[in-house]
Amino acid sequence: MYKIIPRNKVLSVFLFNQNTVFFPHCQFFIAAYFLNHHRILFIPELPACEYGLLFFVLFRIFAVMGRTGTKYLFSGFVLLAFFACNTARYIPEGQYLLDKISIETDSDAIPKTALLEFVRQKPNDPKLGLMIYNWVDNDSSWFKKMIRKTGNPPVIFSQSLLNQSLNEMAIEMKNRGYLNARVHARLDTADKKISVDYHIHEGSPYRIRNYEISLPNGDMNSLANGIRRTGNSSDSTGFSRRQNPAGRFGRNIFSRENRGTILKPGTIFNMSTLEQEMLRVSNRLRNSGYYLSTVDNLHYLADTALQSNGVNLTLILKDTTLSKVYRIGKVKVFSGFDFVNGENYVVVDSVTQNGIDIYYGGFRFLRPKVIADKILVRSGGLFRERAAESTLNLFRALNSVGRADLKFKEGNYSDSTLLDCEIYLAPGDTHSNQTSLNGTNKAGDLGISAEINYGNQNLFNGSEQFNIRLNGAYEFVDEKEGDALGHDFYEFGITPSLTFPAIHLPFINNYIKDRYNSQTQYGLGFNIQKRPQYTRNFFNFNWQFRWSGRNNILTHTVNLLNINYVAMPWKSERFQDYLDNRVDSLTRYSYENIFTAGSGYNLIYTNASSGQFRRRLYTVRFNLESSGNVLNGIFSLTKAHRDGSGRREIFGNPFAQYLKGDIDYSETVRLSGKDGVAFHAALGTAYSYGNSSIMPFEKRYYAGGPNSVRGWQTRYLGPGSLSRQDANSMVFHVGDISFILSAEYRYKILNWLEPALFVDCGNIWTIKDYPNQPGGLFRWNSFYKELATGAGIGLRFDLSFLILRLDAGTRVYDPAKPAGSRYVFLKKNFRNNSAVYVAIGYPF
Repeated sequence: MYKIIPRNKVLSVFLFNQNTVFFPHCQFFIAAYFLNHHRILFIPELPACEYGLLFFVLFRIFAVMGRTGTKYLFSGFVLLAFFACNTARYIPEGQYLLDKISIETDSDAIPKTALLEFVRQKPNDPKLGLMIYNWVDNDSSWFKKMIRKTGNPPVIFSQSLLNQSLNEMAIEMKNRGYLNARVHARLDTADKKISVDYHIHEGSPYRIRNYEISLPNGDMNSLANGIRRTGNSSDSTGFSRRQNPAGRFGRNIFSRENRGTILKPGTIFNMSTLEQEMLRVSNRLRNSGYYLSTVDNLHYLADTALQSNGVNLTLILKDTTLSKVYRIGKVKVFSGFDFVNGENYVVVDSVTQNGIDIYYGGFRFLRPKVIADKILVRSGGLFRERAAESTLNLFRALNSVGRADLKFKEGNYSDSTLLDCEIYLAPGDTHSNQTSLNGTNKAGDLGISAEINYGNQNLFNGSEQFNIRLNGAYEFVDEKEGDALGHDFYEFGITPSLTFPAIHLPFINNYIKDRYNSQTQYGLGFNIQKRPQYTRNFFNFNWQFRWSGRNNILTHTVNLLNINYVAMPWKSERFQDYLDNRVDSLTRYSYENIFTAGSGYNLIYTNASSGQFRRRLYTVRFNLESSGNVLNGIFSLTKAHRDGSGRREIFGNPFAQYLKGDIDYSETVRLSGKDGVAFHAALGTAYSYGNSSIMPFEKRYYAGGPNSVRGWQTRYLGPGSLSRQDANSMVFHVGDISFILSAEYRYKILNWLEPALFVDCGNIWTIKDYPNQPGGLFRWNSFYKELATGAGIGLRFDLSFLILRLDAGTRVYDPAKPAGSRYVFLKKNFRNNSAVYVAIGYPF
């Protein structure tokens, strides 16, 4: 039923009809259309709802806007109707939608977020997933099923889960030392919705009054209490120095674990702390030969019959007979073991290497020496759990090993304290292939690229990894007036590499291989770019070492030798004339032959790869590289030939000489299970000297783009206050100093959808005052006025195999504008001051 009302009377009419059928899953829906030639407004009859007043205001605002306001009015109604959906519509009678939960405690001694983990039923958060689920009713059509699968079903309140939550929260309070804590819940219901308020009365915590370690003998007590042994660290009873967890150079064997107990008088009687102390004692014993002194065999005696909530605590062994010191008998390796059909494993060959018995069930997929070099457990030494764990980590780091396992077994010896160590190895996939075909869009030029990768994970049966990549690309380049570049561009290249699971340097390898997962990589690269105006060739050779510690927390990379040669064997006459007479020196330099030969060091420190859940995830990256110093020193002694610019040459080409250093810090803080905040800071500087007056173009910094200051196009920010009017090519937007700060708030509204708000700040600068980059020079008294700022919103789509990112950023502060007009947020030319990015993965 519709009523026709003159538009100027729109505020005086509001009809109610509870039988309205438009989108029955919502409390209301309004469809409004302006018909300007009739000057009337059609209004459907509306159900009563709390949003009536808001709709009246919207009607009043847009009723006077004619056609211009129509699309905004309709969009506003649709959005409001969407968010006003009745989230409890499909809740069965007699049941309730869990709408809210809260936790109240007597004090802040225990974080509420920690107690929230024990709430076994949480409401739909955010509500968007539930709204999408309720958007359609429940029938068998595939479209509605797809809609419901995209959203989240309602959480229906469960009394049993509430009781379980109360019970587990009470247990957790006792585990934290609050033995007299009381937990209860209060329920509030309204309109098929229920709210649960958890109340925790903590009481006074119990604290440790006295703590004693009482083990069967004095040696065990000394170990558990962290008392150092005197003398050299070598094992006088046959312990191999390769097993020494503290190193080989005379350091005490307890130097890594010489701390005493973590249970001090006054410590809260917290089960988590007690477990840590038990684990500390067990690790100390099990790394000194006490094979059976596991956590399960340790036990606390607690006397709580004291006043003032005090506890006397004693740590003992449950079974005092399990206190023998064990040694290693034989070390056996079963290579090619089938973990699925282990009973069918048949030994067809065997060999002894460095006192280790190696059995082969088929082909030798790993050479004996490679196997022996990864084993840190040695016959005759004490049982040490850390040596076993390190051995497994070394094998699991090999690409050729699909699965590795290690067991200790009591052998058939007259001495009952001897253990055999058995290692089982299964081969992984030897060959890998990957092909990709992509469309490209570089600065508006469309193209296509293809890539083929082949890998062999065990080339010489020593877990050597061979990879070869073939790539090709073709672009349709639009010729711009005066740029002298043609219409078509193609490139192709080949990049082979060979990686060995060891450091190929004497002395260093013997020290590193026992402690780290190490690699040596030799890489080559050759790439050809072909345009109608020129041909450019790229050649690269890299000799690289890499090693990482336990859990990959700390990773070192040394580029001992990195050679890059960029050559332009051919240029057309028109293009050469273009470079000689129509462009600046920076553009001309980017098309010169250049040779770089240097070395570098990279360090990554992170807790993100430890395999543990952490509230704070952080990564620190440090990089230092140099080039041309050795060559310049040699050529200075030999008085080598110089070109017309005074630069020394190698193979007829000048070589670059520079230093470059970068430090990068990123951190993600999880505020809850749904949201978090990420931070990023990066600082870098590069300086050319000696044989170079300017850094090579590909080594200079740039800013702007999806992983930098968003709001600017990639490579079109800076340096300093340089404007697009002074430099309309990305060749000019490069610098020698880079500083970037970013922050991002992320909130996951669906399992696969995560919106974000971000703000970026930073810029690049030059160290030298180049004529073609006015305003780009770094100055201490003005650089902070040239920090560009951008802000925006984004969406992250979790496709399980990758994160697809869509960001829209706009400029807030633009240092390229004249002083006094640099704040450009939401001002004219908004479209020109904004950018949209499609990228893979998080920006940091």
